[in-house]
Amino acid sequence: MSTGPAGDDPIYTMQHSSTGPDPTVLAMFPTSSTGTAPPPLVVDITELMGSYGAIQAQEAADRTTLSVLLNETRESLRPQMFAWAAAGFPTSYIVQQFIVTPPSVCSDGVSRTDVSTYVAYILGKGMGEIIEGIQALCVGVLISYSFSGNTLRIHVSKTS
Repeated sequence: MSTGPAGDDPIYTMQHSSTGPDPTVLAMFPTSSTGTAPPPLVVDITELMGSYGAIQAQEAADRTTLSVLLNETRESLRPQMFAWAAAGFPTSYIVQQFIVTPPSVCSDGVSRTDVSTYVAYILGKGMGEIIEGIQALCVGVLISYSFSGNTLRIHVSKTS
């Protein structure tokens, strides 16, 4: 003797009533009548404008900090050179260092995770060209640079 279309299956009996499937089970499967969850936002203009403004501000601050490298003067470099002389002219002495952290995406939409690429983007010149400019201001001194993590370092050594 059978009690329904599924026989004596207690699961079927619990999930179905005489009017159809159990509403708690149906709630797990949205339909056109119950609606669907709205898709997540791809972009919000307010968020975008805020993020873009913050990135531009960071780039401007980094540009200001690093611009000394483009316009080295007697006053900007000489005090560190005297400190180097007082230390006995050690090789690869760090006379300047700058900490920069590239944004995940720059204001032009390009991702520059490499600090040297970011510095070149900010200053409009690569470090080789920048060092050549500084080197032209010094006699008997070898100017070099290095990156350590997010830190750009300017080094000096005696040439002879």
